[in-house]
Amino acid sequence: MDKDKYFSEYEAFTENEMLEITVQGIALKNGMYIDFAECAEVWAKVNSLEESKCIGERNIIDSSFTFYTLPKPIMIKFLKKGKLAEFFSKNDTRHRFHNLQLKIIECGYRTYDMT
Repeated sequence: MDKDKYFSEYEAFTENEMLEITVQGIALKNGMYIDFAECAEVWAKVNSLEESKCIGERNIIDSSFTFYTLPKPIMIKFLKKGKLAEFFSKNDTRHRFHNLQLKIIECGYRTYDMT
């Protein structure tokens, strides 16, 4: 699988589009589904591995996760709520981003750090 061709198009959503996270994957409000097992298979193919528990990439700088879904990747972006709101919030963007990372780990998978 050609990684450049695979990433030429992707779907992008905000964190608010996530409906439910389970050990199998993430359901989005629009009916799309991020299947962790499928993502791990695609990751392995793209990276010429026999198998992997990696399901995508994360980037703390732009607060996003990109999952290796088929037929094209799905990006989940975490949006900041404004400087003042972020400063006083116990659940700021970085915290919400980190919580998704922890949930993925709890499900037995991981993401590759792009930063």
